[in-house]
Amino acid sequence: MRVHAISIGRPQIVLRGGRQYSTAINRRTVEGPIELTTLGLVGDRVSDDTVHGGPDKAVCCYPHEHYAFWKDQLGAEPEFPAFGENFTTVGLLEHEVCMGDVFRIGSATVQISQPRGPCFKLAHKLNYPNTISAIYETGYSGFYFRVLAGGKVRAGDDIVLQERRHSDLTVAKLLQLKQASTIDAELAARLAALPELAQSMRESFAKKISATRTV
Repeated sequence: MRVHAISIGRPQIVLRGGRQYSTAINRRTVEGPIELTTLGLVGDRVSDDTVHGGPDKAVCCYPHEHYAFWKDQLGAEPEFPAFGENFTTVGLLEHEVCMGDVFRIGSATVQISQPRGPCFKLAHKLNYPNTISAIYETGYSGFYFRVLAGGKVRAGDDIVLQERRHSDLTVAKLLQLKQASTIDAELAARLAALPELAQSMRESFAKKISATRTV
């Protein structure tokens, strides 16, 4: 497992599909070591901190392995880093890595906090209307790291698993559960109280408890 590439960016105004909005999705790769803090990579910014960034979503990751799938869908190699990710990873796939997994990367320590939720900005960037549905169908969502201990990271660094706490809760499974209208009440309660899970997702599962009980 390793970091294939590291990318940073800043918000910019774009016009796509007759819609103007701010986005930092058009990131660019960086060479050499870069500082990773509890709020993300130094020099990286997000455009909407209500849904991106912050301690629970400090680093956006996307597996390099999925690029072959998207090449087939798009008919051409996606412009890299196509998914606006900070870390393009090798060896960390959504159906294998789990919520709360702790990794050592360079001199930093990170933890998986939630799946990445796709949005219209990604669909616009790829110019592919079926982007969001394809991500939910395949589970190729990517995921977020929170940073437990900051440090220097660089492309090529090994990603070393330090701890696995919830082997039954893969990123792919959490993505499916997030989309489900109702889930088992006991599981929803567990997820609503799971400290490793990002706060916004804990709150969404707390709402599913009530929804499940009223069915």
